Amino acid sequence: MTTIIGSLIIFCFCPLLGGLPLIDWLNYIFKGQKLSQMGTGNVSVSAAFYHGGTFVGILAVLSEAGKGVLAVLLARYFFPVEPWWELMALIALIIGRYWMGKGAGTTNLFWGIMVHDLGATFLTTLISLSSFTLFRDRVTGRLLALFLLAFILTVRHPHNLTYVVLAWSLSGLMAWIFKQVPDDLSLPESGVKSSSKTMFKFFRGEKSLSSLNDKLDSNKVGNKAANLAYLRSLGYGVPNGWILLPGDDPQIILDYLVPSVENPFRCSVLLPWEKIQKQLRPQGNI
Repeated sequence: MTTIIGSLIIFCFCPLLGGLPLIDWLNYIFKGQKLSQMGTGNVSVSAAFYHGGTFVGILAVLSEAGKGVLAVLLARYFFPVEPWWELMALIALIIGRYWMGKGAGTTNLFWGIMVHDLGATFLTTLISLSSFTLFRDRVTGRLLALFLLAFILTVRHPHNLTYVVLAWSLSGLMAWIFKQVPDDLSLPESGVKSSSKTMFKFFRGEKSLSSLNDKLDSNKVGNKAANLAYLRSLGYGVPNGWILLPGDDPQIILDYLVPSVENPFRCSVLLPWEKIQKQLRPQGNI
């Protein structure tokens, strides 16, 4: 009977728990705005920091961390000698987080895995942060972290085939979700709440989309872009502009501007971020 109840909780309750839009509710309570209707539409921790500031962001972290911890502890309670159920609970939680909560579930995963295996979490975090500090590439950093997590968990449970399969399935699921969900860290720095700017600038790395509203380094973006940004900061009539560095995905800027075939140099739809909307002119920007 305990096994049946535990299975029902993991396969039914955990997805519903993951889908609870707690972050959206928190931002609405404290800021009067729904994250699902702002920016990328993600209801994520990074979106909470970006649109709601540090206080709302911290509450968002706590709420999503609590989900991950609760899912693992529930699985441990009903299946104390079968740790692979804890991974199954996290998979169910993250599926619900993505399909119903419109988020990737990164915070759920991190804190859930921390409760599940503190040693694996420590090693994965240490190596991943070292790599991210060196390369400053979010995509590579995420994939490396997921690979390391699955690899370390496999090394710690080499004789448990079910556990190994679920560990790699969990990492694979997260990698797939990362490709489906727009990245809030690619939002322009000019729109982030002042209390969250330091955190935002570090975690978005060097390959995020920069605009002429940012303070640009000519050694990284070239003299033309840096000079235009400087002139714009002085109040000159420099139109809005964004910088794509070699190797950057142009789809990011296309998603922002939605140019038409007839007028490829005009915005057919204004950018979805309130602060940028106020800056755009009705006739569009180059």
